[in-house]
Amino acid sequence: MPTLRNHEIRGGLIERLQHLTPATKPQWGKLDAPRLLCHLADTLDMSLGDLPTQSLNKKALQRFPLKHLVLYVFPFPKSVATPPELLSSAPVNFEADRQRVVKRIERLATAPDTKGPEHPAFGPLTNNEWNILQWKHISHHLKQFGL
Repeated sequence: MPTLRNHEIRGGLIERLQHLTPATKPQWGKLDAPRLLCHLADTLDMSLGDLPTQSLNKKALQRFPLKHLVLYVFPFPKSVATPPELLSSAPVNFEADRQRVVKRIERLATAPDTKGPEHPAFGPLTNNEWNILQWKHISHHLKQFGL
């Protein structure tokens, strides 16, 4: 299973991020490239415990087998509703926003495997689970932009 903890996989994901430009158009969804970077930074802040989110009370998604299937098996679906907290940052400077994402990726990748913050839908996650989920989330959005 790909994870941000794997140096090569993380490097490949960051390289894909480097190909994103302000003019890159999405193949689906409402986000433009500058808003995407802010959304990715917001979700990484959530996974690091720096951005609190409200529970979506999706108890079924917090238990086996659904939690396991979403984390490890199913691909991310397109156009899923996003909690407003995860769209709270506004674009400032494209390159600075990209570097903000990269720094948070590195920070999450090197976080000790302890209990991490709760996900609004999946509930309690370890930092290892956050690293898997964030790789999956970021990769999903890069595919959205053809990267």
